[in-house]
Amino acid sequence: MSSFRFDQHGPIGKLILVGDADSPPGADFPSSLRAAVHAAQESDIRVLHLTSESGNFAVADDLGVIGEHGSKFLEAFAADIFASFRMIEELPFPTVASVGGMALGGGFEMLLAFDFLVVTDSAVLLFPEVSAGQFPLAGGVQRLANRIGSARATRLVLLSEPIAGKTAVDLGIATHAAADGELEKVADGLVEHLATGPTLSYGKASALIRTWSSGGVTAADAITTQLAKGILDTKDGAEGMAIAVAAVRKHQPVPKIEFSGR
Repeated sequence: MSSFRFDQHGPIGKLILVGDADSPPGADFPSSLRAAVHAAQESDIRVLHLTSESGNFAVADDLGVIGEHGSKFLEAFAADIFASFRMIEELPFPTVASVGGMALGGGFEMLLAFDFLVVTDSAVLLFPEVSAGQFPLAGGVQRLANRIGSARATRLVLLSEPIAGKTAVDLGIATHAAADGELEKVADGLVEHLATGPTLSYGKASALIRTWSSGGVTAADAITTQLAKGILDTKDGAEGMAIAVAAVRKHQPVPKIEFSGR
């Protein structure tokens, strides 16, 4: 059975972790994830939402099993997963992940590849690798540091400290909080909002943020003009601008605009 499943519900895509992928140690995790993300990429969805059937996200619960395969297996496995996470980051539409249980190791790293992260108060995020004489290999360390700064990331990664859901929101790791029992309501509300928004604008703004993250202001400045090309020629860009200009000229607030994603 594949670790991931992709389902489409109109403009909303669901990326579902079917199990914790630990038997054998996440053997199909990268290939299954890539296949599901590719299916999302080829579809006409306007937002992708990651959930887990178990409520937890873990590439492998049995760390001892991974250890038995040795460093070469671990290196190849982590590189494969890392490439899959990069695919998620490069999707041209918004991505949302939601977790109400535990996100451990590679599961936590995967969540950091999503634009939005919704967590419950009782959720727990954790990088246990250093406490076991290893370190996170799939990009989670640098992405965590990018979100919260080097000092906080150093403490959480090197000391393998568990991060409660509320703390994750306060630190800026997660973007949205949900009370226990309200995860689906909060996450679905965010997903539905994004599914009816300016999809092309979301993609361009996200690309700008990613470029700034890796190359700073200068790199982001360099691609801004390129990203702006043709935006006013799109259906959403032209209609959105016309509605906004008309409202401003009448000294009225810009109304909620219905975007088509084109």
